[in-house]
Amino acid sequence: MKRRILGLFALLLGGCVGAPQGVEPVTDFQLERYLGTWYEIARLDHRFERGLSRVTAEYSLRDDGGIRVINRGFNETNGEWKQAIGRAYVTG
Repeated sequence: MKRRILGLFALLLGGCVGAPQGVEPVTDFQLERYLGTWYEIARLDHRFERGLSRVTAEYSLRDDGGIRVINRGFNETNGEWKQAIGRAYVTG
């Protein structure tokens, strides 16, 4: 049983190894244009945002050169804001 689970896990992980064929990363990414607050105008359903309105994503520069990410939304049912704070790094 453990071998089956390990084999399945290895198979699933193998799908995460490379970029899909024909997809190329942006070569001249301008980070300063990306920073700031972004307002949601449409979404693909995501667990964190389910049931939230006024959803935003705020990107700011960290001291270590990375990016601070704050995703925030308002829950109309209980009248509370919900947020998740994370970090991102530009690679390549």
